[in-house]
Parts: sequence; C-alpha cells; structure tokens
Amino acid sequence: MTILNQEKYNQHLNARSAGTYSLLYELLFPILLFGSIGAIAWAIRGTAGWGGVDGTVVPGLMWGVLWYYLASRKGIDARGIVLWLGLGIALGGELGYGQYVSWIRGIFNVGDEIIAIEPWLGYFWFIICGIGWAAPGAILLGWALGKRVSTGRWIVRSLILSALLIILFAGSVVDFLGELLLKTNSSILFPNADLGIYSAELGKHLSRTVYTNTQNFAVLVWWILALLEAVFQRDKITVVTGLIIGGGFGLGFMLSALWVLGYGFAPNYIDWWKIWELNSGFNLGLLYALAFFWAIRNMDKTIQSQKTITKEAEVRTKYQELYNTLFLAFGGFLLLFFVGFEYFFWTGLALSLFYFISMSLTTIGKLDSNHIAERRKNILLIYSFFFLVFIMFHGGSERLGTIFGLYSLDEVSQYSWPLKRILFFAPVAVVISGVTIFRMWNVLRPNTEQNNLNFMAKQSMRIIDLMTVMGFIGVLSIWPAKISVFYALFLIFAVFAFNRIEYKFDSIDFIRKKIS
Repeated sequence: MTILNQEKYNQHLNARSAGTYSLLYELLFPILLFGSIGAIAWAIRGTAGWGGVDGTVVPGLMWGVLWYYLASRKGIDARGIVLWLGLGIALGGELGYGQYVSWIRGIFNVGDEIIAIEPWLGYFWFIICGIGWAAPGAILLGWALGKRVSTGRWIVRSLILSALLIILFAGSVVDFLGELLLKTNSSILFPNADLGIYSAELGKHLSRTVYTNTQNFAVLVWWILALLEAVFQRDKITVVTGLIIGGGFGLGFMLSALWVLGYGFAPNYIDWWKIWELNSGFNLGLLYALAFFWAIRNMDKTIQSQKTITKEAEVRTKYQELYNTLFLAFGGFLLLFFVGFEYFFWTGLALSLFYFISMSLTTIGKLDSNHIAERRKNILLIYSFFFLVFIMFHGGSERLGTIFGLYSLDEVSQYSWPLKRILFFAPVAVVISGVTIFRMWNVLRPNTEQNNLNFMAKQSMRIIDLMTVMGFIGVLSIWPAKISVFYALFLIFAVFAFNRIEYKFDSIDFIRKKIS
C-alpha cells in the first residue's frame, strides 16, 4: 500500500492522532462489516453452483474490495491488494474437512462399520484445516502489502507458492506423502491407527481420511515454512498477517463447527451446516478486519518515523516495470487457471487468458515506468471487480434457472452446464464482460491520463449495490430455506456498519475541505 492522496491521508492521520477516531469506527464497525459480508459470501461458497476453490473467490474478493475502498477513503492506494487477497484465500478451498463433522460427535467410519473416536481429534483437525484454509490468503496478502523486494526474493516466493500448488492440486504427490506418513503409525495423524485398520486395503472412508489429513497437514507445514521464510527475510508484514489470519482461523473454524452438534439434538430444525458456514465467514472476516486495522496502524507508524511521505520509495526503470508486469501477468494467469480448471475448464481458461492479455497490454505504448505501474494497478482493480461479479452469477445461474423453470435440478448439478443453462447465463456474461472491456479500454487507450484513476472513490453506493447483489445471490442459492433470514440480517448489519464508517469519513473530509 502507498499514499494515493497525501492531503487526505494527512487529515485522517491527524484525526486519529487528535482522538477524532475511536475504536468503534476504526475497528468495531469494520469487524461488523467484514464479518457480516464474510458470513454471506462464505455461505455462498458452500452452496451448489460453486466449487471449493472458485466459491472461496467470492468472500476473498469481497474482502479485498472492502479493504481497497476503506483504504482509498483514507487516501491510501490499495488497488493491487484485491485480486491477490481473493485468489490467495481461494486456494484453501481445495482442502477437505467433511469427515471431521462426525469425528467431533465420536463417530468414525470404517467401511460399513462405525467405531469410536475421541472427539478432541475432530476439533484438533478442524483447527489444522482452518489454518490451511486461511494460510494461503494470509501469506499472499502479506506479500502484496509489503514493500518492493528484489528479484531473488520473488524467486523464493514463487518456489514457495509452487510448492503449495503441488500440495493442493497434485493428487499423486499427496498420495505419496500419505504413504510415508502412514509408516509413522500415528493415531493423531490417522485416528485409530493403533488398531491396524490402515494396514489392509483402504475403503472409501479411510482413503478419504488419509488423503484429507495428509493434505491438511502438508499445508500446515507449508504455512510454518512460509512464516519462517518471512522471519528470515525480516518481512514483518507477512509474519503478522500470516499469524492473525492463518493462525486465527484455526480457532475460528473449529469454534464455528460446534454448530453441527445441533444435528444430534435437533436434526430437522434448521440447516446447521449452513449456520456453521455463516459463522465461519464471520470469524474469518473479523480476522481480515483485524489485519486491516494493524496494516493501517503499521503504515502510519512507518511514515511518521520517516518524517516524509512519498508515494513510492523507489523509482524503477521502464524495463523493470515491464518485467514486473509480465511476472504478475503470468503469476495471476496460473492462479486463475487453478481456480477453475476442476470445475469449468474452458471458462476458467478464458478468464485466465483475459487477465493475462489485459495485464500485458498495460506495457504497450510509449510510456514511462510510472504510467505502466498506474495502468497495471487499474487493470488489476477492474479485473477484480469483473471476476467477483462473474463468479457470483456464474454459480448463481444454477438455482436461478430452476426458479424460473428453465431447467430442473435433475438437469443441472454443481458442475453441469446443459445448453439451456449456457444460453441463460450467456447474456449476463456478455454484459459483465462488455462493461469490463469498456472500462479497461478507458485505462489502456492512448493519451489518457492514468495517474490516480480511482473510479470507486467517493462512490459508496456502488459498494452497497455490490453487497446487495451478493445478499440476493446468497438468498437465491438456498431458497426457499428459512435460513435465508440470516442472509438478510447480515446484510442489514453490513449496510449499517458501512454507513456509520462512511459518516465518519465524510465528517473528516468535510473538515479537511473547510480548512483548505
């Protein structure tokens, strides 16, 4: 993050120093905002129409949008945060955890039989899985927030990220690691291993246990190694975000899982699983709000200690910006491809290519390094909004088409796209893509002033519109279940918190304009 508007930043910094701000506006309302939106978006992620990875893009990008917007109101440039925050947290969506629900109830499945298991093992693995879900997003957010680093450090980071992608998407590697870990005969890694149940041919349940626990454990190790690398490189920001978000969600994920115990005493009262997801999303949103609070405070301290405010601490040559842009274009292409290749291969490939081409075009023309950097940030921001809206309606088309009677639930499943569904979604995709291309053209066309293009600034209604659309998609995805009332409730909380934060921003900006 850098300074976008020095005068605005100074005013908000002075307001906090003078006590005009309070924790209510700096922390509590943002927690309510991030948490409430997270509840809706995380529950969308767990609904038919979205997979584990592509569905997790929805809460991730929405948190990124809120992060960007609140920062911009303080005069801080966070355009480059949104996409990486969204893609980072999405990677955790590949991890499984379903069998842990029965474990915390003392139930362990072996073939057609049920044997006992200590419930604490279920809670323990919920913690491990929660860390794994949030860790990639936490680490990538730290990298995006941090200052510019050398090519050598980015090579190391690329290797770290590549290792994560192998763990998440290379099933043969996970199988190999599972075989090695089974030799430890650890009943913590693999419950009831002391009974010898893993020595024979594994059935459906045991195979799932071995694969899921191996993958979750491997991501836990990856998170620890990524934090150690950050410590070694004195990367304080990545260490803090990694601990707050990654470590914090381990506990938050486990606590929210307590809701599924409701199936034991009131199985038909409500969808306890969906309550769990609402709670999980709120807990993770809370952690992102804490990370935002810390990041702003850390930036303030850093700038105050420097006694000067500069937009960029380092001036780069045009060649360096070309290299940086192409590196980000290729890295984003890979992450976007992994988001969709399991669920919608060709659509995912098209989305990845759209991003890569858009980013590459930012280097075209007779531009200096500053203009290339500005173009890149604006394209990143526009694409982030596009990808969020596209994925929401892409998954929502499953239920929306059935409500209108265009096709039945038997014709469409979570990943099925019959011709009727394609024809139903195609006009929406064309409109979303057309608006995006038009906005990108305004950024990329020759002789256009690129500096400080901040098309969301002071347009709070667009954020409210986006939150409302997300609430609509959320209710649509589980209609007509009575739990939809919670989506409406969280939307009310989110709009309430957002309006209160906006009121404080407006009052500080009014004082700034009056003085000037």
